[in-house]
Amino acid sequence: MMFNPITPSSSQKKPFQVLAHTDEILIIQTNAGVDLATAADKQPATEKQKAKLNSYGRFNLGLHVNDDPAQVLHNRAQLLQLINGYLAEQTDQQKTDSAVEAIYWLSQIHSNQVIRIEDEYLDNLSLTPPAADALVTAQSCQALAIMTADCVPIVIYDPNTQQVAAIHAGWQGLANGVIFEAYKELTNLTSLTPNSVSVNLEVKPIQAWPLQAWIGACISQACYEVSGDVVDKLLLGCEKMGMEAEQIRPQIVAAHEDANKAWLDLPKLAQLQLEQLGIAVEQPTTLSDESKAGPALACSYEDSSYYSYRRKTHLGEGNTGRMALLVVKLKT
Repeated sequence: MMFNPITPSSSQKKPFQVLAHTDEILIIQTNAGVDLATAADKQPATEKQKAKLNSYGRFNLGLHVNDDPAQVLHNRAQLLQLINGYLAEQTDQQKTDSAVEAIYWLSQIHSNQVIRIEDEYLDNLSLTPPAADALVTAQSCQALAIMTADCVPIVIYDPNTQQVAAIHAGWQGLANGVIFEAYKELTNLTSLTPNSVSVNLEVKPIQAWPLQAWIGACISQACYEVSGDVVDKLLLGCEKMGMEAEQIRPQIVAAHEDANKAWLDLPKLAQLQLEQLGIAVEQPTTLSDESKAGPALACSYEDSSYYSYRRKTHLGEGNTGRMALLVVKLKT
């Protein structure tokens, strides 16, 4: 059963959107809680003053961006309350065992490291998050969170193993196979190697149901300028996954006026890597522009309701906040 997402009018009052809500999973994308462009217009305009500004908005979830830690922790606690409030509105008020118990965060390091959340991990929850870039769990009522401000946030649901994963995929993570590593952990195929993954998927195990993935707000190709060296490293990483670099290149790289640079489509590359593993990418419908195509929810750079590290850099601001894409396996 699919529940209705938050309507545009109510989404303006809440710092999150619902990407998907079924009997099995809930997927939520947070935002800044305000229009960062409008907030910036109210700030001092001189370059000297501008460099000291921070675009934290109303709902920054990142503890590592020099924001007030008490405010960030308050936002995180409020997020848990908002999620459970939403669930209470959408489901049986008496079904208290469906409430989300905790949100799990990472110290994201642009790696391909994966952390599994199991019973023993829940019993030894630390205030210091582990250093990794993906979370996997079979546990119900535990929210897995990935923070971003341009990188590609991905969540995956495997109906065969009843597990969920949340992945932080910057260009380094995509080059180093973070999606592939999370897939191995998610499907319990820890002996699988990149070389055994072929384009025609002949060696892939037969799945009773296809895995599903959602991509949250992240930077779009039109706003993501990179060096040729970054492109080369990404294509090399794709080759290690059994993908043909020259088939991938025209799908993710657009020519730049500078021969040493390129416009890179990170969400498209993430989609191609997911599809290489037989994972179907669900196409989100954006609340602001239903005609926008592409696998991502929205462009974090163009839509100022989201945080964008690159937009912050171009504007000469000091710091910017972090939003989160979260997935919860629900009790059924």
